Parts: sequence; structure tokens; C-alpha cells
Amino acid sequence: MKKRIVFITDCIDVAYNELRGVILNNINKNDEIIIEPVVPIAPFSIINGNFVLRLIAEAYPENTVFSIILNPSKERPARLIGKTKKKGIYFMGANTGIFTWLFRDFGIEELYELNDHGFFPFGGKYVHAPAIAQIVMEKPLKDMGHPFDIEKIIKIDIARGTIVHIDNFGLMKFTGKLAELSDGDKLEVNVNGKTLKAVYTKRMMSRETKEWVIYPGSSFGLLELGKVRENGAKELNIKIGDIITFKKI
Repeated sequence: MKKRIVFITDCIDVAYNELRGVILNNINKNDEIIIEPVVPIAPFSIINGNFVLRLIAEAYPENTVFSIILNPSKERPARLIGKTKKKGIYFMGANTGIFTWLFRDFGIEELYELNDHGFFPFGGKYVHAPAIAQIVMEKPLKDMGHPFDIEKIIKIDIARGTIVHIDNFGLMKFTGKLAELSDGDKLEVNVNGKTLKAVYTKRMMSRETKEWVIYPGSSFGLLELGKVRENGAKELNIKIGDIITFKKI
């Protein structure tokens, strides 16, 4: 069976190639290992990391090994390794809150703290990547660390209306439930201290260029805000973590 490794990280320059090289130098050359293209996260964003990890976990097949390298913490957090109940996904990443969304929806079958190798500059290269190679080579997780108390898992609270992802078109995915709206309803939208006039639609590209729209997105029923055929997020300097509120007018 092919084994897949997915790096989800904000280390998207030459650092990613270093990570990939470490894996290739630490696996059995006879095994068929596929290292997927890097999945980028907004730098230092635990909110975006939560969304991206959960999104990619939905997309990939069971037994995929997910390597999450994202650590904006001042203190050194525990490095967690384990396996989810749903789909049997293997994971490794720091205990920063990055796993909140994944663990809530996929559950935890196994959970360990990786044995501490001490501090290394670029621990992703010298500690994290070699451990991922061991996981993909099917070394038992219990032999790589010690049981970690589930109660000590850091969780983050993503408030309603929080922008969790902004794509390269400036389209903003945000949390919350859709009110009873009909196609064409006019809306007043507040975000980043600015008030916008928008329209609700089921297909944003059917609207006029430069028009602001809210519409049902493609990910877990999240809503999206965007400016048709323009980068609205860049125009208004909107960031992940900003809050969107709206009402019908």
C-alpha cells in the first residue's frame, strides 16, 4: 500500500525541501512513500492551521500521515503524535491548539507525547521530520513517546464570524450559521471596522464585477465573503482572525 505524508506548515521556503530531504534519507528505499506538495498555512496562525488541517483531513484517504509544523508559542509545547478514530489518520504536531477542530470531529484513538530530544534550532528538521519517517515506517507510536493526558490538550475557541481562511482570490471563509436568506437579499456587513453593502447569492460569479457578496462556501458549510472578480481581502487589509457580522436590510 502506498504511504502518504502531508506537510501542513508555514515553512514554505527552502525549509520545506529540507524537511522533505530528511524524510527521504530516513525511510526504507524499497517502500513506496509519497510526500505530497506542501500545504501552506498563514504564518503563525493557529486559527488558519485548524481550518487547513481539518480541511485536508477530510480530503485525504485513511492512514495518511499528517505532519503539522506551526509553532508561534513563546514556551516549548509538547510534541504530540497519535492516530484519529475516524479514518485512522496519523498526526504529529505541537500542543498549541492546532488540533482543536480535527480532534473534535475525528476523535482520538492513540495519543502520545514524543520523547523530548531537547531544543534544536529548526526542530521541524532535526526532531519532527525524523519522527514522521519513523511513523511512516510503521514504528509503534508507543515506542516513540509516552501517553499524553487528553485533558492537557490545548484547545482554542473560534468565535462565530471568525475568518479562518483567505484564499488567493481574497475570498474569506468564516464560521457561523446562515440565516434564512433568499438569493438577492441585500446585507449590511461589518468587518475590520468597515461597513459594506453586500448581497446574498448561491453563486458569487453570477454577480456583477466589484460587487460584495456572501454565499455558501465549499468547506463544511462555512460561509464566504468576497468581492466579485477582485481581491476584497487585500483591498480592505482583512486578516485571518477578523470577525464578520452581517444582517439583512
